[in-house]
Amino acid sequence: MPTLTLRQANKGLYWAWKAMKQRCLNPRCRAYHNYGARGITVCQDWYEFEPFCKWALSSGYEKGLDLDRIDNDGNYEPANCRWVDRKTNTNNRRMTIYLTIDGETKPRAIWEEMAGIPPGVTLSWLKFHGKEYAEERIRDAIHNGYTQKDFGYSHREPVVHLETGLTFRSMKEAAAYFGISPCRISLSITQKGSTGKGTFRKLGVEG
Repeated sequence: MPTLTLRQANKGLYWAWKAMKQRCLNPRCRAYHNYGARGITVCQDWYEFEPFCKWALSSGYEKGLDLDRIDNDGNYEPANCRWVDRKTNTNNRRMTIYLTIDGETKPRAIWEEMAGIPPGVTLSWLKFHGKEYAEERIRDAIHNGYTQKDFGYSHREPVVHLETGLTFRSMKEAAAYFGISPCRISLSITQKGSTGKGTFRKLGVEG
């Protein structure tokens, strides 16, 4: 039986090596604008597969791990590369959105996981309401729990501010008036508490 070559015995590593070179050296590659176009390149030793493969096998490579650059602005070279699981690799990407909750800064996806929020929900909050709103919603979910319901719909329901008697067509309108987030008003109604700007109730609902 013929002996396998290094490339044949390590097909996963070969394709990781080939993809790395494509991202950095081939302008026709779809990912080139995030790598080669930004000046990220491959060290001279890794232009050949064998040195890259030997480094990988001695540096913690296992099937299922991704090649990750520690410094996202650095090159592909032994001092700046490691093997990580897919989640770590995703969280280390340049386009990862970081949010700050109670003084801690973490990737958006990690906050979703910690707060029990379905994947991708925070992206819609960021897109339609902004970063401050998303951070406050996540903070509320961490402290009070996330419930699966349509907050967007509930925020359009009319509310009354009990201290002043002012009525608003929606929680969003009331929130803009008092300089707070709609989710604080929503929580104050469901938990019968104060927002710090007073107490709210849904219009026509007794406290």
